Amino acid sequence: MEIKAFYRLTDANLNRAREGLRALEDLARFVLQDGALAERIRAARHNLQQTAANLSAVCLAARDVNQDPGASYPEDPHPSARGVAIANARRVQEAARVLEETARYLAPETVAQFKRLRFLSYELEQLFAARLAPEEKTSFLRKLRLYVIVGSAHTAGRPVVSVAQEAIRGGAQIIQLREKELPAKAFFETARALREVTAKAGVPLIINDRADIAAAVGADGVHLGQEDLPIAAARRILGEQAIIGVSTHSVAEALRAEKEGADYIGFGPVFPTRTKPEYAAQGLEALQKVLSQVRLPVVAIGGITPANLPAVIKTGVKRIAVVSAVASAPDVAASAALLLKMLEGSY
Repeated sequence: MEIKAFYRLTDANLNRAREGLRALEDLARFVLQDGALAERIRAARHNLQQTAANLSAVCLAARDVNQDPGASYPEDPHPSARGVAIANARRVQEAARVLEETARYLAPETVAQFKRLRFLSYELEQLFAARLAPEEKTSFLRKLRLYVIVGSAHTAGRPVVSVAQEAIRGGAQIIQLREKELPAKAFFETARALREVTAKAGVPLIINDRADIAAAVGADGVHLGQEDLPIAAARRILGEQAIIGVSTHSVAEALRAEKEGADYIGFGPVFPTRTKPEYAAQGLEALQKVLSQVRLPVVAIGGITPANLPAVIKTGVKRIAVVSAVASAPDVAASAALLLKMLEGSY
């Protein structure tokens, strides 16, 4: 009975490894369109077949699908092509480790080959994650609707982290930390606490202005003003996978940010706002001009409330960023939920 169980276990993990490799091979072939990478993965899959050749017949005979509780395990959705690749690379890693261990009992001569497969899958995970990061980032930003900015000056005396948690509960899809007056140490400590909250919720954290603090806390990106670091410099600090947004106040600034490699632009202020009193309201007509000329995702910002949001939506904009409309609201979660429903057309 024990030996049959080990063959069943080996069979399941051989299948898992082959399936994971085939998924990665097809991603390389059809998504990355990288023939050399696809061939490398195909060779690993064939090598796995050869390594397990002496085990295949006895494993197949031991297979008992009807008695396998794993057949009813729930399956989680993948958020993107990058998510598919990472999940399958990790599937191969886990299977290869189990195969290494069971091979020590059933077929010691194959242990080294299974170990090589495990290390290859580590490499493939890193490679696919890097190659598909731009696709995942673009996909997320295209789907973005509600971007909430928090900071100690905008939360009506409430803890920034608590307000961010409530905003996320209401549907905020990005949280930005904006602290114009805090010393660097206090800014860092708040950002670090906020990173824990956003990571747990699966919501990106963007740091306003400070690429160094974004890097230090492992934030998902940075939002730059016109007087902040150039986009290229922020990229060198944060890497290609980081989300970098830029505040713009004209079509010319928006086009320049697009040319220089921003992932999205914030345009505004659309209406007068106390957050940026030094900038005149740009209005809805200017927002429409930017939307017509910029290919990047555009996030409208500045004085947007539930009262004027219908007019903003009529310009064709799909994304808004808000500060006081959520962070200063008496009921943060309800305010975020209302804005999101309006953006999605369900209110």
